[in-house]
This record gives sequence, C-alpha cells and structure tokens, in this order.
Amino acid sequence: MHVILMGAQGSGKGTQAALLGPELKLERIATGDMFRAEIASASSLGVELKAILDRGDLVPDDLTNSIVRRRIATLIERRADGDDVTGSLFDGFPRTDAQAQALDTILAELGEAVTSVVEIDVPRDVLIQRLSGRRVCVECGAVFHAESSPPSVNGVCDRCSGEVIQRDDDKPEAIARRLALYDQQTAPLLDYYDAQGKLTKVDGDRSIEAVQSSIIAVIQLRTTGQGPA
Repeated sequence: MHVILMGAQGSGKGTQAALLGPELKLERIATGDMFRAEIASASSLGVELKAILDRGDLVPDDLTNSIVRRRIATLIERRADGDDVTGSLFDGFPRTDAQAQALDTILAELGEAVTSVVEIDVPRDVLIQRLSGRRVCVECGAVFHAESSPPSVNGVCDRCSGEVIQRDDDKPEAIARRLALYDQQTAPLLDYYDAQGKLTKVDGDRSIEAVQSSIIAVIQLRTTGQGPA
C-alpha cells in the first residue's frame, strides 16, 4: 500500500501524515523532514538546500528523487528483515511531473504502484493564515502556531526546550512564492493522478480528527473496497 497526500503548503499534510503513518503502519516519507535534517547537519548539501528553501523555491528534482530513492531502499530492507510496515505514506512528494514519473518508476521496479492519492483541499485565505502563524522548533522540529497552538513559553519548545522560530519560508514573501509555485508545478499533478483513477479530494478546512477520519475511509475503500467499520 502506497499513499500520497497532496495539498498546498499549510493544508495539514504533515499533521495528517504523522497521525496516519502509525495508524495504518505506513512508513512516512516526508521530504521536508529529510531536508531539514540535512540542513541541521551543516553538510554541503544542507547549505545548498537551506539557500533554496529560504528563497521559497522548490528543491530540484534530481536532489529530491535521490533522497527519496534512498529512503525507499531503506524501507525495503526493513520489510525484508520482518519489520511490521505495510507500505509508504508520501508527504510533500511528488511535487512535479518528473517526480511523479520517477516515483512510478521506483515502485514499478518493485512490482508495486501508488494505491491512493488524497488531496487535502483548503481555501487560500485559510492557508495564508496557517502558514504565517507557524512556528517550528529548531532542535526537534515540533510545530506550533502563534495563534491557535503557541508554546507554553514564548520562543521555547514544550517538547525539548529548544528555540522556537518562524522559518524564513513561512514569512509573507516566501509564502506567496510557495503558493504560486504550487499552483504552477504541483496542482497539475492532480489531473495526472485523477486520470489514473487514484485521486480523491477531502475537505481540509475541518478539525484534525474529521480530516483524519475522511482520509482513512478513502484509503480503506481504495485498498479493500470497504470503508471503516
């Protein structure tokens, strides 16, 4: 079972992926998390990635595909060793036609394919409000919101006491760039997966629990032909 979560930045893909992965025994593949880990390592690749993301640009396909391929290879090794994982849950990937084709190729080589693609649909004004208020811990990556879920102590992470900041790519200018890039490069992928009969849209402007229930119902229907009991 291989599931892709889609939706513009701020739609809640990361939140839902963190919940759905353990629930469905899917290995979460989130390029954003992998990028931030590389940046934190201060490697040459990390420096390059930081410059790209700070501009609000998308990471080039060749870099992204290479990182994702390594992650899938690791998953295959774990499954071979008997790890209890049913497949992959992609969060933030693919973003372009080339990435979608690369993912199809990677999975096809394993005799598998994408099972379901779920678009989390959120109005643009809500996205801007969510993104501009987002704050992130520089140490553990915990996510807060300046209005709806701030840390107990301003600027201090509740989880690890690390520094909580507003990322450069969550500032207004970068937000506008990121949403424009989504419209130009990623939204057309919805047509790509719709043509394959794998796309379902869910309303993302609801509670986390309601969105999660809808996504689980979609995945179960696509996988087994039956909804939740």
